[in-house]
Amino acid sequence: MSLFSYLVEGLLAFFTTFGVELLFLAALLVFSVLIAGVLAPLGALSWWAGWSGGVTGTTAAGRAGGGEELAPPVVFPPSPAELAAPAEHFIVYLSGIGDVSATSLHAYELGYIEALAATLPHARIIDDIFAFSVTNVGLTEDERLGRFWRWMTRVRSGTGRGAALSKMAIQGRNMLQVAVSADRRYGPVFNYGTANSIFQNLLEAGYEPGSGVPVTLIGYSGGGQVVLASAQYLKPALAGPLQVISLGGVMADSAGLAAADEVIHLNSKLDSVQSLADYLFPRRWPLARSSRWNRALASGKLRRIEVGPMLHNGPRGYLDPDVQLADGRSHLEATVAVTTTLVNHFRAQVEVWS
Repeated sequence: MSLFSYLVEGLLAFFTTFGVELLFLAALLVFSVLIAGVLAPLGALSWWAGWSGGVTGTTAAGRAGGGEELAPPVVFPPSPAELAAPAEHFIVYLSGIGDVSATSLHAYELGYIEALAATLPHARIIDDIFAFSVTNVGLTEDERLGRFWRWMTRVRSGTGRGAALSKMAIQGRNMLQVAVSADRRYGPVFNYGTANSIFQNLLEAGYEPGSGVPVTLIGYSGGGQVVLASAQYLKPALAGPLQVISLGGVMADSAGLAAADEVIHLNSKLDSVQSLADYLFPRRWPLARSSRWNRALASGKLRRIEVGPMLHNGPRGYLDPDVQLADGRSHLEATVAVTTTLVNHFRAQVEVWS
């Protein structure tokens, strides 16, 4: 009997045992994913059209390549403490696909941000931006679907199949927004909106465009694609040095590669999630020598740094404070050390440039 016959008999036995209901559920899942993929860009497009807090006005700094400019920010003056100690560096952190809002960061991420604040006292860190919304509105804060996502978040905090499914739903929704960011058709709108949110938060934190103070964007997981793509619009608006650090990021061949002054991709051989991008995006393949990605690699603007044998997230991930490397440092300590070194080196370079 041939291998094909074995496969056919195996499939027939499987469906005889478990019934056609399983096949129906699988087909329903595929159909739902396809529909969600089709609808994913609508949030960004409705924002652009002005149906949900759209773009109004312009600023003095046009986006790269001409055309529309970043919308004028609603600026809140810095606090007296911030004015008394002006920042020498601004850091913006965007989280991964597991978060539902900017205020729901995982404990590992909070530990990373707190450690960076301790090792980089001269820097001002901004971590209140939700990477997967052009309006910086979290899933649980959305006017129309907020109740649904709050329910999903409660289910996720439990146990069993419901928790696993709700986790997959949240990650799947945010993953589709990463795909929108990487898309050549809809990405410019999404990335423009995210850049506008970052720009407004920087100004509210006391950043002065044209001051020459460096800005570092750190994106974890799917946030890596978002910060890289937003660099295309942020760089001309900031009129200053811009560094992008990807922490296990899943990134496409975005125009931000040409706009940023430096792009660092922190990765691990054990991180199978970030390595998928090497196969998912054809313009990252070695054969695409003329792509922005490969040109940036060849020129040294884009660097890949392996931080150690770490997983993508969770226990044994980049931000795990408990598991130790061979040198005695925890995963978190090693990741913070690399990040701190990169930020300080970039700031030193900026001082040389000026």
